Amino acid sequence: MVVVVEMMAAIAIVSAISQESGGGAVSEQQSTMLSGVTESLLVPYVNYLTFGIDIAAGLIIGISAIFALISFFKILRKPAKEQTRDKETIRLRLARGMLLALDFEVGSDILKTILVPSVRELTILAVIVGIRIVLSWSLSKEIDRHSIDLEENKQQQQHQGQQQ
Repeated sequence: MVVVVEMMAAIAIVSAISQESGGGAVSEQQSTMLSGVTESLLVPYVNYLTFGIDIAAGLIIGISAIFALISFFKILRKPAKEQTRDKETIRLRLARGMLLALDFEVGSDILKTILVPSVRELTILAVIVGIRIVLSWSLSKEIDRHSIDLEENKQQQQHQGQQQ
């Protein structure tokens, strides 16, 4: 998914650069006419699509937060040691949901940028993609650390069970 998003971002940036440089085999007047017709046909559909994507991202965040809250209330009755491990699991599950919503938002922003590739839009897109890459890297490190911790706890429990 990350590769697809990054490829779409690269296409948007190349499209903006080629439009700003005015290069190509088609004359500038023909290009403007074609661009205007295409844009007038696509803009309403892309606006509806990006609106739907934004709603989906909001729903994902909301559902992830509700599940995290419900899970948190469920673990309050457990012993403190189990609560610590379960809180990490809840936090990582919430982070995965937010990361998925961020993927949706990046896709929405790419669609918006392809239609009207201004420098401001490209800058916003670059910042969002950069944040997403940092979050993805951070989350993968957290998941790896959490997996190692779970494996160590499982081995300790097996070792303790064998000694008894």
